[in-house]
Amino acid sequence: MNKAKSMASLINRRVILVTVISALLASILSATYTLVEFNFSIKPEILKKANAVSQVIHDDVELAIISGVPLDRIRGMDSYLSETLNKYPELTFIAVVSENNTPLYSAGELLDLSDARDMSEGATKVNYFGASLFDRLGLIKEELFGFFPAISGEVQNKDVYEMSINHQEVRAGGVFVGLNANFIRSQLADMFFDIAIVLVAVLLVCFEVVMVVVMFYISGPLEESESILKRQIDGDFSVKESVPSRGSIGHFIVKLNEDSRDLQGKFSKTFSKLVGSDDDGSTTADAKTRLQKIAEKFNLQTKLSMKNGDILDARIPLFVFSFAEELQKSFMPLFVAEYYEPNQWISRDVMLGLPISVFMLVIAVSTPFSARWVDKWGQKPLFLLGLIPAIAGYLGCAFAQDSMDIVISRGITAFGYALITISCQSYIAAVVSSENRAKGMAIFVGVLMTATMCGTALGAIIADRIGYQPVFLISAVLATFSGLLAWRMFSGSINTEVPKVSANGESGLWLLAKNVKFVSIILCCAIPAKIVLTGFLYFMVPLYLVSLEASQSEIGRIMMIYSLIIIPLSPIASGIADRTKKMKELVVLGTLLSGAILISLYGEASFYKVLLAVALMGVAHSILKAPLIASALEAAESTPEVGRTTVLGILRTSERIGSVLGPVIVAGLLAYYDFGEAMMVVGIGIVLAGVMMLLFLRNSKDSMVEVNQ
Repeated sequence: MNKAKSMASLINRRVILVTVISALLASILSATYTLVEFNFSIKPEILKKANAVSQVIHDDVELAIISGVPLDRIRGMDSYLSETLNKYPELTFIAVVSENNTPLYSAGELLDLSDARDMSEGATKVNYFGASLFDRLGLIKEELFGFFPAISGEVQNKDVYEMSINHQEVRAGGVFVGLNANFIRSQLADMFFDIAIVLVAVLLVCFEVVMVVVMFYISGPLEESESILKRQIDGDFSVKESVPSRGSIGHFIVKLNEDSRDLQGKFSKTFSKLVGSDDDGSTTADAKTRLQKIAEKFNLQTKLSMKNGDILDARIPLFVFSFAEELQKSFMPLFVAEYYEPNQWISRDVMLGLPISVFMLVIAVSTPFSARWVDKWGQKPLFLLGLIPAIAGYLGCAFAQDSMDIVISRGITAFGYALITISCQSYIAAVVSSENRAKGMAIFVGVLMTATMCGTALGAIIADRIGYQPVFLISAVLATFSGLLAWRMFSGSINTEVPKVSANGESGLWLLAKNVKFVSIILCCAIPAKIVLTGFLYFMVPLYLVSLEASQSEIGRIMMIYSLIIIPLSPIASGIADRTKKMKELVVLGTLLSGAILISLYGEASFYKVLLAVALMGVAHSILKAPLIASALEAAESTPEVGRTTVLGILRTSERIGSVLGPVIVAGLLAYYDFGEAMMVVGIGIVLAGVMMLLFLRNSKDSMVEVNQ
């Protein structure tokens, strides 16, 4: 088996490595080509817009001159130029000059007008097809970083352009415009970062898909075939009721299993004949005993159950669905703001956070029922059932007419989300052992975080390009695809846990309410963590960054940092938790760090302060996310009457209570305080919760010491 495992591991590593490297190279080439195309197309487009603006001003001034108004006596011209300049960030100044180029009216900071080019001539363009790749890359470097010299020499155009104003075929003046070089660089930089995000997302998606496909079709069947061969070599001819038949290796497994089945069939016929002939006295009891010993030695009457379930069964369906759900996270408050109409019942700040709160509230209410339905119907049927309301909610948002439509649609999606996530979490919890519980939960968290990172960033880019509502149509398509994957991949059996029944007939919720350790984890850590996640990351960060004039793409890029940090750090933290068994201590550490990070936002508003806070919050939550679930399951073990799925359901419900409170608390605080002050208040509360949990841990340790003494 060690050889089998090493062979499977070797295949996994090589196939995944080759695929990821191929995807990386293809993405880099595609990104380079896209940047080259964008670099060579943006300036001509800006020149067209500058020409159109100049033409409008030219026509207005010319009309005034024809009407008998002297060029130097046109009233309100400076205000007119300022209003025009504010509409077009591509321009750095606009000026109207006299016949001898003396500025009469202007807006913006004037540049040297002596080197202006005639607008009708346009820019001196680099020969696109004749320029080498190195020339083009040099231009990109110059535009992106400014201090890189262009390899091809003087290829950029002068940034000041002129359009003459003629009266009676004599030059009476001119309109000068200056192109904003920083605008071109910022657009190219935005494109560069967007492509980089797409590259990271593609690699993560590629890794997830390739790893599962390899496990599903290659290494998994290979390990199964090696297991059967080893059993048969050792003289074990047990028969599995069901074996995987995927691919050529799967057919080989079926053939090996059928050989054992045929052998057992022949033995059964022989044994039946001997037993039947015993009535005639021709077969002794001693012969039957020896045959029975042979059957036991070679397992000629043993039937094995089907392959146990694996985490990989739920990994890709959960990833695709979570990816679909996360596409709208970066713009939800902004999407609601577009449809909000003032009314006397709900203020604007509350309405912006209401879809998130309703989403979390519906999950909190429906999760306990979902946990019961998992035990009753199973994980696969519940996953497929949850797709119906989830997709209906996405379509509702896509065709929403007002802000309340969005709120209702998000509530419908939340019901499906609760069914799907609890079914996947229950599946994963059932197939992991108590020794690697934190590691198993880290896989669950890692899948969600990978989907969050990819979905949040790509959703922001898509919304920036095509608008908000089409993103929900994409989510509906992806959710449908996740259902097809779940229908295909949720195979295998899992150990269904049958909890002990309470002698008093008490419910699981009431029994866990008496479990002080479990309650302390919920109140001091689980709920505060979700308050931070929804109140800070999903609600406040987009609004805060918009107030700092950040673009939608920039908001998505900053929010993705949270997940990008959790993805690699969460498995490390879970490994430390499994080795040291200090799960609760790690949870407390993460809670205290979360509160301290929020307190640090107090003071002057800063783009980079928010960026650093999001990154550090990713570190804090990577410490506590997986250990939090493992700690809750461990604490619930002292209440054996409550099943694992029920524990997870109550945990998820409690977390959603925090998710509901997060936007509501922050929205309420923003009505009286600025962003920094509101986060400081929330942060102090989180720190106090962490301190309470720390005190409880110390008291419980002291109690244990006294009991042992």
